[in-house]
Amino acid sequence: MAGVMAPTAGAFFLLLNKTDIALYISTAVIGVSTGAITSTAISTTTELFGTNNFSVNHNVVVANIPIGSFLFGYSAALIYRNQGNGDGKCMGVECFSNTFIIWGSFCCFGTFLALILYFRTRKFYSQNH
Repeated sequence: MAGVMAPTAGAFFLLLNKTDIALYISTAVIGVSTGAITSTAISTTTELFGTNNFSVNHNVVVANIPIGSFLFGYSAALIYRNQGNGDGKCMGVECFSNTFIIWGSFCCFGTFLALILYFRTRKFYSQNH
């Protein structure tokens, strides 16, 4: 999981670059990584919590999608508005740079947590396989 989360963090930091190619690459990396995370969420839920009450566990795990979209979207709007010239309007990468730094930092933190989970469960998986 950390292997697909780390590129997302890099992609958010790459968005700080003002070139079109950085935008295209970042968008592709974020899209592919998000798809991979979404695809592996089902098997990860089963591996971590078992098959008992799978539907409840999986819905709790994927509840982060709408909650995160709301919170990050709202915070991005607040940061964007504060970056404006007093009228709340702003143009260019500078307007979103703080948002990209915050999101990239959250992705780095998530990658760190995924690595901790990996190291904590590594012994269990090496014994069973």
